[in-house]
Amino acid sequence: MPGATVHHSAPVSTGEAIASMGITRFAQNELTRLSYEIDGPDTADVAVLLHATLTDRGSLGPLRDVLVERMRVVLPDARGHGGSTALKDRSLTVTDLANDLFAVLEAESLLDPAVSLHLVGQGQGAVTALELARRRPDLVASLALIEPDALGLIEGEPDPEISIALEAARFANREASDAAYKGLADRALKVYLDRRWGEGWAERLARPRQAAIRRNVLALSPSLDALDAYRLSGEEVAGIPTPARVVSGATAPLAERTVAARLGAWLPRGRTVYVAELPEGAPFSGAGEAAINLIDGWLAEHEVSNPAE
Repeated sequence: MPGATVHHSAPVSTGEAIASMGITRFAQNELTRLSYEIDGPDTADVAVLLHATLTDRGSLGPLRDVLVERMRVVLPDARGHGGSTALKDRSLTVTDLANDLFAVLEAESLLDPAVSLHLVGQGQGAVTALELARRRPDLVASLALIEPDALGLIEGEPDPEISIALEAARFANREASDAAYKGLADRALKVYLDRRWGEGWAERLARPRQAAIRRNVLALSPSLDALDAYRLSGEEVAGIPTPARVVSGATAPLAERTVAARLGAWLPRGRTVYVAELPEGAPFSGAGEAAINLIDGWLAEHEVSNPAE
């Protein structure tokens, strides 16, 4: 894992929930500058919230606001997203994303046996959390994985309906990646997000969230390529001893729901749970309250600072 340095700056906007944001800081992983926010009391329990592809740490603001009263909360921007270094080519892997997370944690001196790290990730962020837990299970006290973007987990699925859904998802992702690489931003967003969120998604999002997604479109191609290349066997997943909850929206596409079910079954201390809805682009706002309550309760069960009664 890489070394890291940390820099501090004034708060910056990443979308919603601007008023309650903490201080923006920057860690360095080799040539990559990583933007993140940290807020909350100096407790032994630290919640690390990792956003999905195309969003940024602002999308997790409502969940942060619930947790920050009792936990230290860290919200990084993934490479190419938010205030982190832009991605100009496709040279990105899930290993890079896990190393970036390690660099942020190291910069904040959170790689300490006295610290209880709880990783909460959505989509790409869930895969990053899973990979760090696979490589360094000693660091992670609990996992909450929200619709992990790991289609490789369901390769070889015998159910023909699921197999068709997997191929459709991969085709759309690769088409979106190619369009983004060629600078066709509107085409890339339509292909990728119409399948994930349904047609008309832009009209259903607040303007700040729409703007954040468009700002991050240059990261779409390398991010999708990295996720497409990610492979993790059942045996490797079974070697992750961390307590885990895998969360999926009941209305998520079939491929994503199947990934969540498979991962919950493979993790030795895992379980998949479903919520009625995870609103697109802003998963913890509006109808996403059920997901907030679920994750808040899960973390409360595993906190060492304030153990559940």
